[in-house]
Amino acid sequence: MLYIYIIYVLSKMMRSITITLLTLFSVFAAAQESIYEKSDSIAIERIIKKHSATGYGSTGELALAVAQEFIGKKYVAGTLENGKAEPLYVSCDKFDCTTFVELVTAITISIRHNDKRFGDVCMNLERVRYRGGVRDGYASRLHYTSWWIEDNTSKGIIREITEECNHRSRTLNLCFMSKHPGSYPLLKEDTLMQKSIEELEKPFRDTKSSYIPKEYLNDKGKIKHIRNGDIIALVTTIDGLDISHVGFAFWEDGRLHLLHASSGKGEVIMDSTPLYEYQRNKSKQIGIKVMRITSDTYNQKK
Repeated sequence: MLYIYIIYVLSKMMRSITITLLTLFSVFAAAQESIYEKSDSIAIERIIKKHSATGYGSTGELALAVAQEFIGKKYVAGTLENGKAEPLYVSCDKFDCTTFVELVTAITISIRHNDKRFGDVCMNLERVRYRGGVRDGYASRLHYTSWWIEDNTSKGIIREITEECNHRSRTLNLCFMSKHPGSYPLLKEDTLMQKSIEELEKPFRDTKSSYIPKEYLNDKGKIKHIRNGDIIALVTTIDGLDISHVGFAFWEDGRLHLLHASSGKGEVIMDSTPLYEYQRNKSKQIGIKVMRITSDTYNQKK
């Protein structure tokens, strides 16, 4: 009887351990999942097929053509802020300004490297969106554009060309997220995550950052190095922030414009308003930074 009882107790313990392990595995799997619709994979593979068959003079021209595929798609603020785990979110139907730029960049570098599958784009999107190209929870996401620029430059995905134009320098002090955790669903109740974000902000405090003043945008000679398809980041003076908006450059009748997911229009647009006019009366915007996708030197290996 004692032997039977011991076997019974051990079996109960093993069942409890198994349930615990399965629960932990489920949590881990949820954190690592991708969220997308079948229509997204179909749309992305169609875009890849279409633009792989078309010759482009530069990666920027390719990026601009890919970006135009999403004109009219819905703008949705904070598409990644779900207050839960950190799945890889992919959507071709709704964007905020950052997820729009990230997806276009991922598709562009996929085409340049002859990656034809939706899964290839997902892998490239993860590399673009996360620190070191590895999705490892909320803190691994490149929340600030300054983080995004530094990390994607180190990976060989982009290079900044701001200083190739007439430019100025300002002092950068990133602290908005740590000072306003209530603005981010996942940070609200997670003090450990708040501390993690604050530690990641520290290297970007009291540092110098170059930008092109907005008054220069009305003088083509001062911004002549900007090309179609370059990534444009709008520099803000909001305390603790670096960038308030991002999109892609395009030239029309000698004026620089922005192709972007517009909160004002509620969709992705090729903005008819020149970028100089767009920024001129916005007191919190002082100019732009410019990055170029350099997928021909993309050094992040699969």
